Amino acid sequence: MSRRQCQNCRHFVRAPGELTGECRIRSVPQNEFPRRSAAEDCGEWQDGRFLPEQHERRELVRQFAVAMVAAGSQEMVHQVWQRAAELADYEGQK
Repeated sequence: MSRRQCQNCRHFVRAPGELTGECRIRSVPQNEFPRRSAAEDCGEWQDGRFLPEQHERRELVRQFAVAMVAAGSQEMVHQVWQRAAELADYEGQK
């Protein structure tokens, strides 16, 4: 895993020839994005190698894995699968 620094974040736009850039995670008035050092750490960092849809998918998979582990019994695991299918609007085999 890469370090969670601005230089690896998908929201960071480096200024040409500089070690600083703009954090564009949020829209701001008159495009005055905050300046950041490329080496700064950030709590809202998102890996620049992945698209937003891939981030969402990874988070859903993580949440699903946590639910499966927390379920414990086989019956609870089955219920988690059923609920996931319902939420995904999946039509199972009959």
